[in-house]
Amino acid sequence: MYQLSQDLMNNLRDANITYCHWKSNLLLNEALGGYDDLDLLVKKEDIARFEAMILQMGFKEGSNKHISFSSIKHFYGYDAETGNILHLHVYYQIKTGPSWTKSIRFDFEAYFLENLMIHESGMPIPQKHIELPMFIFRVMLKYSKINEFILVNKEHGRTLKEIDYLLNGLDEAKLEAFLAIYFSNISKKDIFEYIKTIQTGGAFKKFQKGNELRAKVSNYKYLGVCEENINNITQLGYRVLNKLFFKQKKRLHSTGMFIVVAGLDATGKTTITTELKKWLGKNLTTSLVHFGKPPSTLLTYPINLAIKLVRKNSEESPLKSSIQKEDGAKSLLYIIRQVVLAHDRYALAKKNWNKVCLGEIVFCDRYKSEEYGVMDSKRLNPEHYNGFKKKLALCENRLYDQMPQPDVLFYLTVPVEVAVVRNAERIKEGKESEAFIRVRHEQNKNLTYKATYNYKIDTDQPYETEIADIKAKIWSVL
Repeated sequence: MYQLSQDLMNNLRDANITYCHWKSNLLLNEALGGYDDLDLLVKKEDIARFEAMILQMGFKEGSNKHISFSSIKHFYGYDAETGNILHLHVYYQIKTGPSWTKSIRFDFEAYFLENLMIHESGMPIPQKHIELPMFIFRVMLKYSKINEFILVNKEHGRTLKEIDYLLNGLDEAKLEAFLAIYFSNISKKDIFEYIKTIQTGGAFKKFQKGNELRAKVSNYKYLGVCEENINNITQLGYRVLNKLFFKQKKRLHSTGMFIVVAGLDATGKTTITTELKKWLGKNLTTSLVHFGKPPSTLLTYPINLAIKLVRKNSEESPLKSSIQKEDGAKSLLYIIRQVVLAHDRYALAKKNWNKVCLGEIVFCDRYKSEEYGVMDSKRLNPEHYNGFKKKLALCENRLYDQMPQPDVLFYLTVPVEVAVVRNAERIKEGKESEAFIRVRHEQNKNLTYKATYNYKIDTDQPYETEIADIKAKIWSVL
């Protein structure tokens, strides 16, 4: 169990907030350890206090505007002990049915919250005479939609295990009483027939029984047939496109963020940005870009292609332009290449800054500093040129100056001797030489970066300590 999960339960109990984990309690212990989200039902009168408490604990609200339902919210918290994210799926009303439409609302939340028991973890959960029919209804209603039939069938093994768990210790008398109050047209016998259908029924039988149940609970439907079908088709289209192209998840309501990991060679920039994207990308919409190698734009593609062909046939220094050279006039080809590179970097930064403004979290491997002639930064000092070359130099400078400022920037450092050893151990095609590493370190140490939050990270420490520090700093400002 995450320490954050334990703290959450303790705080809610101490504040006397009425809630429960209302479904999928077979795997509740695993969910408390981050295996899955926590499905919490909160008493209406306690909503304001509940939200105030979890926000104070560092949870942050997020949503996907294309997949959202009234009275259902998502919150994400950071467990400092593990560095992982805990997802709260919070319900203020019991909405269920086909998961893409959730067209049914069972308006007996008060009964739910008055008939609780305590799970071995300490979490309040519904008594089994309530949870069993709710689970059966959820599964059967998914059978009534062909698209969701396929999805729920993939979890058939887990479904059978959950039925066994809910039948164990079931009070059948309480089940009959519950059904008599809220589902007078559904008997205990019907519930066990639905269970048998789930366990052994064929596809047609499941579809038939699913639609039969839909009719029996129609008094709890709050969407009409046409609206539900339109929503279902719309959701199908969006989810297919999202899976293939959009790759959208939730976006935090607090902010998007442009996060840069910059610094010296062999400090682990790529490793760290990759892990950070994986960390937040599980739940949130994220992107990862490399500032040092921007893609060509439509405007610069033919120019970059021509430059590549010219460079292929030239005898350029093996250190190329990625290290600082003696001041002085450079060739026109060199100057054009730097202007084109600045344009591509500006286009990349601006495109991803636009994503940030829409709530996305963008991780950037490397970024421009404020110095001349160092890696990823301005290379053309206008004072060294005249005429047309000077205009090009001014253009390059202006492009760098107009690039958006990162929200968070981590400047990674490491002693040069450690960097040399790390570089020798790296498995990388076209790996840099020791001389190259030493020159780059000398020229690029102590660079100046502008960012809203600027952190210097010494990477000559255990990686687990380093990445935990970075994650904690990011979460504190998200």
